[in-house]
Amino acid sequence: MFLLSLDEMERVKRVHALRSFVAMEERTHVSERTWRTAFKSRRPTPQVLDALGALGARSSKILIWDEPSSLTGPTLRQQVPA
Repeated sequence: MFLLSLDEMERVKRVHALRSFVAMEERTHVSERTWRTAFKSRRPTPQVLDALGALGARSSKILIWDEPSSLTGPTLRQQVPA
């Protein structure tokens, strides 16, 4: 599954001197709670991705692939024709 890169999110925060989720909310108009959830769960949402993009996140770095663990239970994979 794709997850948000903590390294890239921290880089964006550092570049803009955003030291808190409140500062991120003020700068991006994305709620503090949404930012907290994004950093904790690392699940990408369109709102967070758009805000990070507006702050200059590198599109090639913001998402990372993480193989789902076999401990999390079975996953369904859809076959996609080539």
